[in-house]
Amino acid sequence: MLVKRIRAEATVNLRSIHGFEHWERVAGYCRRIAEREDVDPRIMLLFACLHDCQRQSDGRDPEHGPRAAEYVLGLPVDDIGLDAKGIEGLAFACRHHTYEVPTDDLTIRACWDADRLDLGRCHIIPDPSRLFTRTAKRIARTQPTI
Repeated sequence: MLVKRIRAEATVNLRSIHGFEHWERVAGYCRRIAEREDVDPRIMLLFACLHDCQRQSDGRDPEHGPRAAEYVLGLPVDDIGLDAKGIEGLAFACRHHTYEVPTDDLTIRACWDADRLDLGRCHIIPDPSRLFTRTAKRIARTQPTI
């Protein structure tokens, strides 16, 4: 199974603030957003467990996104279950999730929203004005504050 492989090969401490529990929460936000937006839920759920898997530190690690993108591009295509365009989109979402590069791709933007919605783990309240999807904005407005 792909998630098992990612966990085994992850460079991040799976018990850290960027580890497995974070991935699970991001996956939950991905599901909620995908239920209401015209996005690819497969890409979003893969993003949830891949975007931070190559972190080397819970602190400043500006290259973790590019490393995650390279990891995605190195996975066997059959394991990912996406076509070439989907894999490229997933890699883009991972590569740029910290320092966004403008894109019109709503699935990629929704991935970034799902990650931002879990900023509470770092004691940061997500700012709805920095989110892209209506669903994420609604979630951010209704989340309890820290």
